[in-house]
Amino acid sequence: MKQLEVRNWLGLYFLLITSILGGVILLFGSSFLRLDDPIGVFEIIIPVLIGQLAIIVQWFAGNPAPDAQSKISMPVWIIKGPPLIVVALLAIAVALKVAGFYYDQPSWALSDAQFKGVVTFCVSLLNATTIYVISAYFKTR
Repeated sequence: MKQLEVRNWLGLYFLLITSILGGVILLFGSSFLRLDDPIGVFEIIIPVLIGQLAIIVQWFAGNPAPDAQSKISMPVWIIKGPPLIVVALLAIAVALKVAGFYYDQPSWALSDAQFKGVVTFCVSLLNATTIYVISAYFKTR
């Protein structure tokens, strides 16, 4: 994978995950997801995602594109794996939450504490894995 591809992929990922997740929690947290404290869930994940997105946007706004041919020294799974795992975990958590109420099977639905736990785990996973990649490949000059 080339450095430019890493930057473009992570930039798009963090923009989409931050905006979609934030929007879903704010717009549908109380109704569709039936969270007792949607703002609490929002406050767990969004500041971290906004911080990582700010680093990426700062780089795109102030630096020229890297050499299109320069390759990265990491395997692709290190860059794409954690973000994709986070999307999958969040999708499963939302699906379980909604399906439990839709099919009138509350035992399927995650409790609010479990949902917050999944969100916190996702933030931790992203921080532990992508913060190095972001700091290494989004350096300002």
